[in-house]
Amino acid sequence: MSGRRNRGFTLIEILMVVAIIGVIATAAIAPLVYTVLRAADAEDQYNDEEALRRGVSLIMKDISETMRTANGPLIRTIKKGMLGMADDYYIIVASTSPARQNLPAGSVVYRIVRKTMFSKLPEGLYRWILPSTLPADIDPERLNEEEAQLVLAGVTEMKAEILIPPDWSEEAYSGGLPAGIKLSLARGEKKAERVEWIPR
Repeated sequence: MSGRRNRGFTLIEILMVVAIIGVIATAAIAPLVYTVLRAADAEDQYNDEEALRRGVSLIMKDISETMRTANGPLIRTIKKGMLGMADDYYIIVASTSPARQNLPAGSVVYRIVRKTMFSKLPEGLYRWILPSTLPADIDPERLNEEEAQLVLAGVTEMKAEILIPPDWSEEAYSGGLPAGIKLSLARGEKKAERVEWIPR
């Protein structure tokens, strides 16, 4: 009676099976990973653009609450050229919005703070509420950083255009309520813009 020998798998056969399973798993999982990454990118982009839209809306809300009885200019926009950088725009509005924080009406200032060795604040869009102060009395270069409210971190550009019929102007403005105002905020490649027509 001849003895039968049990034949097992060789190491080469086991490694080949593992390699084939790995190739099949990679082929099956790759589209799923790609889909998840695309969904995450789309969500990040939406969140970024939505945050910029909310920032623009907050500025427009303060403008819509302009203190129309104030003496002097109701709105000031200041365009300041920075060497090798995008222009900086400052927006100053005589607004009743400080009343939302139980403060007397006054002015609201928006400006971009950039990373410099002179600033302690992180880069972004900031808002100052200055009760009982008119826009004409404000020097936006001398605002107290300790009173700044961060509106949106990472904002690198704010642009304001004023409608002086029939043309839009990017230049500095100081006066009453214009016929319209166009605002845009940018964070890297992402941008949000809104045009507001102001009733006379």
